[in-house]
Parts: sequence; C-alpha cells; structure tokens
Amino acid sequence: MNTLLALLIAAIGTTICVSATEILQSTNSYLTMADRVHLKKMLEPGLTSNDVTFVYYAVHGYTYLGETLSNNKRGICDLLITAAKDDNNITIEKAFHIASIWRTMGNCQANPPSNVVKMLASAVEKENSSMMELYYAVNGLNALSEKLSRDKVDKVTKAVQSTLRKDDNLWNLGYMFHIASDLGTNGVFAFDRIEDAIIQADEVDGQYLQFEGGLSVTSFLVNGIFKLSNTLKKKPPLTSQQVVKVANYLLSRRSVQTPRGITSLLSALTTLANNDFEKPICITLANEEISISAQQPLVTVKVCDILGAPLTNTFKVIANSATRVGDDVVLFSKQSLQASPTDKTLFAMNFMEMKPERGFYKISITAGSVTNTVTVKVLSDVVVDYMEIGTADADQTTQPKLTRVIFPDKWSQKIEADSQQKVVMRFLLKDGASKKPMRAHQAFVRLSSASSLNGGKTGREIIFVAEPDTSHIYKFDMPVGTAAVNFDYQSGDYNIELIVGDAVLSNPFQWTVATVSLKFPEPTSTERADKSVFYKYKSNVYTTQQEIKHMFREPEKRPAAFVSNLFTGLCLAPVLLLLILWAKLGVNISNFPFSVSAVTFHLGLGIKNITALERYDKLFSFSAYIFRYICAFRNILAETEHVRDPTISPRFGCCYIPRRQ
Repeated sequence: MNTLLALLIAAIGTTICVSATEILQSTNSYLTMADRVHLKKMLEPGLTSNDVTFVYYAVHGYTYLGETLSNNKRGICDLLITAAKDDNNITIEKAFHIASIWRTMGNCQANPPSNVVKMLASAVEKENSSMMELYYAVNGLNALSEKLSRDKVDKVTKAVQSTLRKDDNLWNLGYMFHIASDLGTNGVFAFDRIEDAIIQADEVDGQYLQFEGGLSVTSFLVNGIFKLSNTLKKKPPLTSQQVVKVANYLLSRRSVQTPRGITSLLSALTTLANNDFEKPICITLANEEISISAQQPLVTVKVCDILGAPLTNTFKVIANSATRVGDDVVLFSKQSLQASPTDKTLFAMNFMEMKPERGFYKISITAGSVTNTVTVKVLSDVVVDYMEIGTADADQTTQPKLTRVIFPDKWSQKIEADSQQKVVMRFLLKDGASKKPMRAHQAFVRLSSASSLNGGKTGREIIFVAEPDTSHIYKFDMPVGTAAVNFDYQSGDYNIELIVGDAVLSNPFQWTVATVSLKFPEPTSTERADKSVFYKYKSNVYTTQQEIKHMFREPEKRPAAFVSNLFTGLCLAPVLLLLILWAKLGVNISNFPFSVSAVTFHLGLGIKNITALERYDKLFSFSAYIFRYICAFRNILAETEHVRDPTISPRFGCCYIPRRQ
C-alpha cells in the first residue's frame, strides 16, 4: 500500500513538473533598437502633416518611443490652433484629437480653445450620444483637465450601462473601460466586466492571445483594462501566462506599417511594461541565431522587459540545465551566468567549458522567478582522416587500385578510367575536437568538366551522393559504362570534388581531390534507355522551347456528293409518294372547308407528326406518318357518307374512305 501511494505521488509530481515546464513565463522577443528605428521612420511624415488625425498618431507614437518633439512643436501648435478655430469643420473626434495632442505637447498656449471644450461637453450633455462619442468627450475633457460635475458623471454612467445592455461588443467594452478609468472611483461598475472581455480572447498556438479584430481592438482593450485597474488600484483578472501571451501577440506585430497601428502597438507595449501588477519579462538570446564554437564559446542571454529596458529589481540568472536535442542527454545543471559590466540586460556563460558535442542544445534559463528555454547550436570542426581514390574493374574481379590523398591537396596525377572500369573513392570524416568518426548531413561527390575552368566555357557537371557504411566510412563507386548516359557520352577530363556540409560544422568545405579522364563507349539506343542511370543529361534543358499552340479536332471525313444527293432524294421521296397517292385517291381540294377548326386540325396534326418524326429517325416511320396524314386528309375532302375500310392496318390508325356509288 505504501509503495502504491509513493508511486502515485511520484506520478503526480512528474505531471506537475511537466506541466510547469510547458507554462509560458517569458516572451521570446522584445522591442529592439532596429524596431524602434523602423517605427520612428514610419511616424516621421505625420509630424509635418496638415491632417490632425495623422498628427495625433505621430505625436503619440513619438512620445511612446521616448523621442522629443521640440523641433516640430511650433508647427504642431499652429496647426492645432488653426484647426480649433474652424468651427464649421470641427467634429467630436477632431476635438478629441486636438485635446489629446494639446496635453501631450504640454499646452501650446495658456488656455485650450473654448470651442473644443464646448464640443466635448456637448457630447456629454446630449441624450443619445454613442459609446464612441462619450469616450471622445470624457477622455478629451480629462486631457484638458476639465472635471465633470457629479450630475454629469451619473449621466455618463447610466448612458454607458444602458448601451452595454443593448450591445456589449468588444469595442463597447473597451470604450467603457476607458470612460470608467477617467471617472475615477466612480468607474468601479466597469471592473467586473473585465472578465467578460478576457473570456472572448482567442489563443493561437498556445503562445499568442488576441481579440477578434486584430491589433487595434487588442491594444484598445489592453490599455483600457490596465488603465482602469491602475485607477482603482485593483489587480486585473489576468494570469501571468495570459499577459505573456498578449505581449507575444503584440510583439509579433512589430512590422506594422500604418501610423494608427504603430501607435496602438507602442501604447499597449508601454502599458504592459509599466503597469503595477503583471509585467512580462523577456529571456532570450542576445543574438537570434547563436552558434557556439571554440572561437565563440560564450552563450549570451538578454534579460529585459518587452521594451528592451533593464529590469529594476535585483535577481540572479541561472542556467538550470542544458539538454541535447535528439537524445535528451543532460550536459550540466545549475550554472550561474555572469552579468555584463557594460549592459545591465546581458548575462553570459562559457558553454564550451562543459565540452559539449556538436548539435543543438536547449538551455533552461531562470531570472528571478521567471524561466524560459533558449536553443543554441554547438559547432565542431570536421577533419578528413583519410581519402583514397582510384579505379577498379566494373565486374569486381580484382581489388581496386587506390591512392591516398592528403586534405586539402589535389592529387597531381590524372586517373584513367574506361567503360570497363569504375571510379572508386573512400574517405572518413572525424570530429576535430573528439577525434571520433562522424557523419555529415551533406556529403557529395561532384564531377565537372575540366574544360570549364579554361576559356570560360560552361561544362557539364554531375553530383552524386556519398553514402557511409556502419563504420562511418563513406564510399563512392561510379561504373563508367553505366554512368555514360549521365555525361551524354562526352569523354574527357573531369575534376572530382568532395563537398561536405552540415548545420553544426564550422568549416564546411569543397575540396578538388583529383582529375579523372573518362572514356565512354559509343552511345546505343539500349544504353540511352537504361533506367539504372541517376540522371539523363539534356543539353537544351534551358533553351527556348517550341511554342505550344492549341490544335482543334480535325473534322471527320464527309461522304461523296453523290451519296449525299442520293439520300436527300430518298428523304424527299415520301413527298412525291404523297402527290401520287393524292392523285390516285382523287383528292378533291375544292371541297376543303376553310374554317378555323379545319385549319387548326391540320396544323396540329402536322406539328404532332413533326414532333414524332424527331423521335424516330427511320425512313419507314416517316413514310408511315405521311400515309396516315394522307388518309386523314382524304376523309375530310371525301363525300359525306363514309365507311371504315377493314383492310387498313391498325398501326396507321383509323382511315376512312368514301363509299363507292
């Protein structure tokens, strides 16, 4: 029983540890100096613009970047005073922008323009003001230090609550948070709605948290939530992981191009970095893709806030462990990082002192109470332990004749190989530090025409893959006769080069080992169709090809004119038969009653027969319907007294003929 309980406790503890490592505690990036330069460049045109809205975003963006506006202050103030005096074109939004810029600039004159204050106050007094108008009015009056009376505060509160009951979308919730924060302690009614907003956030890939609508609405809500929390001195209902994920999303939008997007980004990042409750911390590598080698043994970690500034509190930076990716081998545990004497955000450790093998390592870094994992790459030198090259019989009846070549020299003698032989290469790669045999991710043997080196002509080249065996010895065998089609049967001198590369090699190389003279056999159709070749060379693969033109289907062969005329006559024969039968029966056309009913009958009968004729394409069917029509027409034109002729076949219907006198 005790054993089972101990195993259960261990399993629970392991689960908790695994879950704890998956908890996101730190951002992986921050606002770098390059980001600041980019954002500043995008904001610069707004400082000299004649559009108040454009100036509003430029001024606030510059303020969040910590840039001074002294060089443009006079021009901006003149623009604000001119815009404020234009009573015909001033709107509640424009009045808000003027008031906000006025406060940021530090008051361009003694008193703010009276018509701006009047426009903002009118939106508060209006009965049917929207949430956006109330936000502009309350925030603008607060920027101009115009306090609202108790009655107006109650009126705004009731209007906000009434609107939220009708429509509580994300933008209205954001307006409410901002309005409530400007009302001071009277805005406590909005604090409970923070959870309603947070629950609508979307999580992406377990790393990002954003609101539907993108950067603008996410920034607006983040600013409103923390602004209200700071006003009420109450911690917002956000966990540290949610704050980190929101910061990750904002930092992922650092490439934003519009002035409004830049101001939204900078305002939200500044709010998160300077709030009194949850400040996200960034633990990342000082260089995005750091490679550790004997020449560069230090792992440098940057610990800062999301704006790139150093943290104010004191803490120790410790490397908890370093685990090799792939086999999870732990290299060390609990190593302290030393602070940089020149930069308070940088901490370094000598990683090569641990004698790591080449590969990728995940290092768990803890700064104070925050932990994050960074990945570094350890490089090593590759050494060609030995290289042997030569020829052998293609049928392997004799041992290959190999000559050892020393890296990086080229063998001075030329290798001769004909179609009955094969080119053989054997080499071994070793790690320069551990002297152990190693495998490279890329090991190619390249044969290129030696004539391409002289005269500037482009020669042929073929690249083969060298494969290692179980003892890590790379082997390359190329039967000359079989590979002839790859070279288009062009005999001559070819340079043999060894190309070795890997992501964890500090010295990838391309080594010309020797020159080989290949003598290919004469091409035959059987050899060109051989499917065992690796690649069939095509000399015109990059030349202009013949234009592809659409080809219509060729018309089918038509019969001779005599045959067509013959069948046309046969088709018209029933008409002649009709005239003959009419004459034989003695049709009396003069007795045809030209009445509406008679004409309608014959037209209907003709249409019916034509319709039936479309369904039957046999000549007999056509003749049968013509005969039926003759009989029916004869009955109309005949004498009044009729008898039924039993000799008429029933398939043609009832046909009446006159009684003989």
